Amino acid sequence: MKAFWLINLGLFQLAWWSAAWLTNSASYIISGLIVLHCLLSPCVRADLRLLALLPLGLLVDGALIALGAFRGVESAFPLWLALLWMIFLMSLNHSLRLLSGLSLPWLMLIGALGGAGSYWAGVSLGALTTQVSAISFWLIAAPVWAVLLPLLVWGQEKVSAPQASKLIR
Repeated sequence: MKAFWLINLGLFQLAWWSAAWLTNSASYIISGLIVLHCLLSPCVRADLRLLALLPLGLLVDGALIALGAFRGVESAFPLWLALLWMIFLMSLNHSLRLLSGLSLPWLMLIGALGGAGSYWAGVSLGALTTQVSAISFWLIAAPVWAVLLPLLVWGQEKVSAPQASKLIR
Protein backbone atom coordinates (compact mmCIF):
# COMPACT_ATOMS: atom_id res chain seq x y z
CA MET A 1 0.00 0.00 0.00
CA LYS A 2 1.88 3.03 -1.30
CA ALA A 3 -0.23 5.55 0.61
CA PHE A 4 0.31 3.85 3.96
CA TRP A 5 2.64 6.65 5.00
CA LEU A 6 -0.44 8.90 5.12
CA ILE A 7 -2.33 6.40 7.27
CA ASN A 8 0.70 6.09 9.55
CA LEU A 9 0.94 9.87 9.81
CA GLY A 10 -2.70 10.03 10.86
CA LEU A 11 -2.34 7.20 13.38
CA PHE A 12 0.75 8.77 14.92
CA GLN A 13 -0.95 12.16 15.18
CA LEU A 14 -4.01 10.57 16.78
CA ALA A 15 -1.71 8.83 19.26
CA TRP A 16 0.17 12.02 20.13
CA TRP A 17 -2.97 14.12 20.55
CA SER A 18 -4.69 11.44 22.63
CA ALA A 19 -1.64 11.44 24.92
CA ALA A 20 -1.74 15.24 25.14
CA TRP A 21 -5.48 15.68 25.65
CA LEU A 22 -6.84 12.38 26.89
CA THR A 23 -4.07 11.19 29.20
CA ASN A 24 -6.42 9.05 31.31
CA SER A 25 -7.55 7.08 28.24
CA ALA A 26 -4.42 7.46 26.12
CA SER A 27 -2.98 4.02 26.89
CA TYR A 28 -6.11 2.34 25.56
CA ILE A 29 -6.36 4.60 22.51
CA ILE A 30 -2.68 4.29 21.57
CA SER A 31 -2.78 0.50 22.03
CA GLY A 32 -5.66 0.35 19.58
CA LEU A 33 -3.84 2.58 17.13
CA ILE A 34 -0.76 0.33 17.31
CA VAL A 35 -2.91 -2.71 16.56
CA LEU A 36 -4.54 -0.87 13.65
CA HIS A 37 -1.11 0.13 12.35
CA CYS A 38 0.01 -3.51 12.47
CA LEU A 39 -3.13 -4.72 10.69
CA LEU A 40 -2.72 -2.20 7.86
CA SER A 41 1.05 -1.96 7.47
CA PRO A 42 2.57 -3.38 4.28
CA CYS A 43 5.72 -4.31 6.25
CA VAL A 44 4.61 -5.20 9.76
CA ARG A 45 7.65 -7.42 10.39
CA ALA A 46 10.02 -4.56 9.63
CA ASP A 47 7.90 -2.26 11.80
CA LEU A 48 7.99 -4.69 14.71
CA ARG A 49 11.76 -5.05 14.34
CA LEU A 50 12.03 -1.36 15.07
CA LEU A 51 10.78 -2.07 18.58
CA ALA A 52 14.34 -3.28 19.24
CA LEU A 53 15.08 0.46 19.59
CA LEU A 54 12.43 0.87 22.30
CA PRO A 55 14.84 0.35 25.24
CA LEU A 56 16.94 3.27 23.98
CA GLY A 57 13.93 5.59 23.95
CA LEU A 58 12.73 4.43 27.36
CA LEU A 59 16.23 4.80 28.79
CA VAL A 60 16.55 8.34 27.47
CA ASP A 61 13.12 9.29 28.80
CA GLY A 62 14.02 7.73 32.15
CA ALA A 63 17.17 9.86 32.27
CA LEU A 64 15.22 13.00 31.35
CA ILE A 65 12.71 12.21 34.08
CA ALA A 66 15.54 11.70 36.57
CA LEU A 67 16.97 15.10 35.56
CA GLY A 68 13.59 16.71 36.22
CA ALA A 69 13.07 17.74 32.60
CA PHE A 70 9.60 16.22 32.64
CA ARG A 71 7.39 13.59 34.22
CA GLY A 72 3.90 12.32 33.68
CA VAL A 73 1.03 13.90 35.54
CA GLU A 74 -0.41 10.65 36.92
CA SER A 75 2.92 8.79 37.26
CA ALA A 76 6.56 9.58 36.63
CA PHE A 77 6.65 7.32 33.56
CA PRO A 78 3.13 6.81 32.22
CA LEU A 79 2.32 3.74 30.11
CA TRP A 80 1.04 5.94 27.31
CA LEU A 81 4.54 7.37 26.91
CA ALA A 82 6.02 3.92 26.26
CA LEU A 83 3.20 3.18 23.80
CA LEU A 84 3.79 6.51 22.08
CA TRP A 85 7.42 5.48 21.67
CA MET A 86 6.25 2.27 19.96
CA ILE A 87 4.15 4.01 17.32
CA PHE A 88 6.82 6.70 16.86
CA LEU A 89 9.45 4.03 16.15
CA MET A 90 7.20 2.26 13.66
CA SER A 91 6.65 5.61 11.94
CA LEU A 92 10.34 5.65 11.01
CA ASN A 93 9.46 3.14 8.28
CA HIS A 94 6.59 5.23 6.95
CA SER A 95 5.67 8.87 7.58
CA LEU A 96 9.12 9.64 9.03
CA ARG A 97 11.01 7.64 6.39
CA LEU A 98 12.18 10.83 4.69
CA LEU A 99 14.46 11.37 7.69
CA SER A 100 16.70 8.54 6.49
CA GLY A 101 17.77 10.64 3.48
CA LEU A 102 18.84 13.66 5.53
CA SER A 103 22.36 14.57 6.53
CA LEU A 104 23.52 14.47 10.14
CA PRO A 105 23.26 18.25 10.74
CA TRP A 106 19.64 18.26 9.56
CA LEU A 107 18.77 15.26 11.70
CA MET A 108 20.37 16.92 14.71
CA LEU A 109 18.43 20.14 14.11
CA ILE A 110 15.14 18.32 13.60
CA GLY A 111 15.81 16.22 16.70
CA ALA A 112 16.69 19.24 18.85
CA LEU A 113 13.65 21.25 17.78
CA GLY A 114 11.10 18.56 16.94
CA GLY A 115 11.92 15.98 19.60
CA ALA A 116 12.34 18.42 22.47
CA GLY A 117 9.48 20.51 21.08
CA SER A 118 7.12 17.56 21.21
CA TYR A 119 7.82 17.10 24.92
CA TRP A 120 7.55 20.84 25.56
CA ALA A 121 4.16 20.82 23.82
CA GLY A 122 3.15 17.96 26.14
CA VAL A 123 4.18 20.09 29.12
CA SER A 124 2.31 23.11 27.71
CA LEU A 125 -0.86 21.06 27.20
CA GLY A 126 -0.70 19.56 30.69
CA ALA A 127 0.08 15.93 29.79
CA LEU A 128 3.53 16.27 31.34
CA THR A 129 4.98 18.43 34.09
CA THR A 130 8.47 19.81 34.50
CA GLN A 131 10.54 20.68 37.55
CA VAL A 132 12.84 23.03 35.66
CA SER A 133 12.50 26.39 33.94
CA ALA A 134 11.69 26.56 30.23
CA ILE A 135 15.27 27.50 29.41
CA SER A 136 16.65 24.64 31.51
CA PHE A 137 14.24 22.25 29.84
CA TRP A 138 15.47 23.22 26.37
CA LEU A 139 19.12 23.16 27.48
CA ILE A 140 18.60 19.58 28.67
CA ALA A 141 16.18 18.14 26.09
CA ALA A 142 17.41 19.74 22.85
CA PRO A 143 20.98 18.33 22.97
CA VAL A 144 19.66 14.93 24.01
CA TRP A 145 17.30 14.82 21.04
CA ALA A 146 19.97 16.24 18.71
CA VAL A 147 21.90 13.03 19.38
CA LEU A 148 18.94 10.67 19.81
CA LEU A 149 17.17 11.27 16.50
CA PRO A 150 20.23 10.50 14.35
CA LEU A 151 20.81 7.37 16.44
CA LEU A 152 17.22 6.26 15.88
CA VAL A 153 17.41 6.89 12.13
CA TRP A 154 20.69 4.95 11.96
CA GLY A 155 19.08 2.18 14.00
CA GLN A 156 16.07 2.11 11.68
CA GLU A 157 18.38 1.65 8.71
CA LYS A 158 20.18 -1.23 10.43
CA VAL A 159 17.16 -2.99 11.92
CA SER A 160 14.46 -2.86 9.27
CA ALA A 161 15.64 -1.09 6.12
CA PRO A 162 16.34 -4.14 3.93
CA GLN A 163 12.80 -5.52 4.21
CA ALA A 164 10.99 -2.20 4.59
CA SER A 165 12.59 -0.48 1.60
CA LYS A 166 11.42 -3.26 -0.76
CA LEU A 167 7.82 -2.97 0.39
CA ILE A 168 7.52 0.78 0.83
CA ARG A 169 9.11 2.15 -2.33
